[in-house]
Amino acid sequence: MENVVLNPMIGKNAMTRLSQETRLLAGRYLTGKYLHRIKDAGFRLADLNLPKDCPPEIRHGKNAILTAGKSSLDILPEERLAGSASNIQALSHYIPGYPPPDKWGGPGSSISHTTVDFGDAVRKGLRGLEAEIRNRMAGDRDPHHQDFFNGLLDVIEAMRIWIKRYRDAYQRMLRSSDYSKYHANLRDVLTRLKKVPENPPETFAEAIQAFWSFFEFQRLCGNWTGLGRFDEILGPYLSNDLKKGLITLDEARELIAHFWIKGTEWCYGLRKDTSRSPGSGDAQNYQNIILSGIDRDGNQIENEVTFLVLDVVEELHISDYPITVRLNSGTSEKLLRRIAEVQLLGGGIVSVYNENQILCNLKNMGIPEADARTFTNDGCWEIILPGQTNFSYMQQDFLIPFQEVLFAEKTPASYDELYRNFLDRGRVLVDAIRKQIESSCTTLKYMASGLYKSYYGKKDPGDYPQEPVERTDVVLSLLEPSCRESGCSYVLHGTRWVFRAIHMAGLPDVANSLYAIRKLVFEQKLVSLAELVRILKDDWKDAEALRLRFANSLKYYGNDNPEVDELLRQILHDCSAIAGEKPRINYIMVPVGVSTFGREIAFAEKRLATAFGKHAHEYLAPNLSPTPGTDKSPITAALNSYCRMDFSDTPNGCPLDLRLSAGIRKTAGAAECLVRLLRVFVEKNGLYLQIDTVDPDMLREAKKDPDRFPNLVVRISGWSARFASLSEEWQDMIINRTALEAL
Repeated sequence: MENVVLNPMIGKNAMTRLSQETRLLAGRYLTGKYLHRIKDAGFRLADLNLPKDCPPEIRHGKNAILTAGKSSLDILPEERLAGSASNIQALSHYIPGYPPPDKWGGPGSSISHTTVDFGDAVRKGLRGLEAEIRNRMAGDRDPHHQDFFNGLLDVIEAMRIWIKRYRDAYQRMLRSSDYSKYHANLRDVLTRLKKVPENPPETFAEAIQAFWSFFEFQRLCGNWTGLGRFDEILGPYLSNDLKKGLITLDEARELIAHFWIKGTEWCYGLRKDTSRSPGSGDAQNYQNIILSGIDRDGNQIENEVTFLVLDVVEELHISDYPITVRLNSGTSEKLLRRIAEVQLLGGGIVSVYNENQILCNLKNMGIPEADARTFTNDGCWEIILPGQTNFSYMQQDFLIPFQEVLFAEKTPASYDELYRNFLDRGRVLVDAIRKQIESSCTTLKYMASGLYKSYYGKKDPGDYPQEPVERTDVVLSLLEPSCRESGCSYVLHGTRWVFRAIHMAGLPDVANSLYAIRKLVFEQKLVSLAELVRILKDDWKDAEALRLRFANSLKYYGNDNPEVDELLRQILHDCSAIAGEKPRINYIMVPVGVSTFGREIAFAEKRLATAFGKHAHEYLAPNLSPTPGTDKSPITAALNSYCRMDFSDTPNGCPLDLRLSAGIRKTAGAAECLVRLLRVFVEKNGLYLQIDTVDPDMLREAKKDPDRFPNLVVRISGWSARFASLSEEWQDMIINRTALEAL
């Protein structure tokens, strides 16, 4: 247990910068040694006997106080940060104290797919937040807003109770000789807790403790939020301390490492040591971290924290915080090199945005430039503005409408008719999504006695309904400056922006299908479309030679073939135009994106045999990436194909997933080649790039014996996960993806 290999891809050859004590602590967390701490909260909101007419904001605030006072405290004397989130309800993604929700979105549901403004909270501290809220209360007498503000004050009180319990616990440990070995560390942590998060931090150590406290209290209460721009928030504190000689880079790295280690507290550990059912991964808690890029004023962010984070990930191989680096033309060679070096170690933990393309997209959406420059993501990879955006998305598999028109009772007479019918059917699909969004303006939030209140008249984020509401939120809303400004919670759309994105899946598979039909049916006349349809309905039965001809005689998307790439570009443009026909529905913005998020598994059940040689129910293209098995060229070919798209069509995001074979790491100049690839990605106006390095043979071995590879990490989609925590079908999907052998 103590000698766990943190990265099976490189064994014991990992760079060592951290102390042995910290590395051993990481090993214990990553093998699930502390998972036993996760247990039922043991308290219920009903125990408070609140009046039936108690406003939901007050109810939620009082529950936060209950959570702060009753949740267990978990302290390891060697840890350099204080605070844990051990309520199993929080791990299950609902609010401790509340009854489990009957359906998602009910009163007990917690919040994810967003990023609050941790920087604002860290800089102000609880005292500053309280002063701001009381000032707003004095100038806003709306009774609903008053309830909301009082709920926020209860959350502040809850955090104070929680922090005081930790201070008291640390003081008891200092009085005990059992912990004499750790007294110096315990004293340092206690000293920081006496200052933060109550007050604005003055040092880096105080700032990272404050950040952890705000983040961990959200988790304790069930919310899964992204962390945002980690180096922008903490970098100035470290730079100042270094100038004053208050800290060394090694000491700062240790603190960041403990932040990363504590973030693994929900790690499943070894398969045989846990009763949790495997699924889509044990690190899918939407806690993405953003590094680098420009700030609100246009200044490039690239500081000591940027590089220390990459040091920690390189050494500990912790995947619980997926990292996305914002690249632009000003990104230094030093940073590109460090990104490449970490990406070559496997796990897919570090991905990259093309900042310039995203800023252009946000400008086209009407987001002011200064606000656009603050962009993060929703904890996965979808683009949002931190502390200002209520976000969710609706996804549809566009291969299904293509199948419907291809296998229609009347076979299309021409390629053009087939394409037109596909777009028409896609429009029907999008119209159904749009009606759901329009309905959400009316029914999403306001239900009382089965009656819904129309909210089409909402003009301001602070607008409230007349009827009572069942669900609201004050815990997450405390860290949403736009909610504090509007006097209305995140759940009730009190944020400045509300995004309901429409996401499309299956587009590369549609392009490959259309390309095969155009080339081999209508141009080469290898077979009639009617005959091909018959063969596909029979899943290529008794037609293996023909299937291989369709599969292998053409260069499909991902092989730097301008002809098929241009076809996908047209499909992406046309489908995005349909999905983005109404970019705003009432006050809701409707950006377009492309995603699968691993739903290739769920999609497979309804997917039939394809014209490019795939059998029915195979796992097909993830996101806007090549279909597995069709990408037969070096990695640069896949990137060139992807970069031929017009990403102004997809402002909410459009990922390319690239998988390198582990053998590439041993290639001379591999990191330099990857640096050039990252530069090309920016220069050719890509949007979002996820690179993983995998050993397919090791994955197969890990599937057979997961306990041998407890920290073997793979990229899934917007998150990475330990392979042992995936279900068999998810493992098969990952193994099935192509690992390219050459750069």
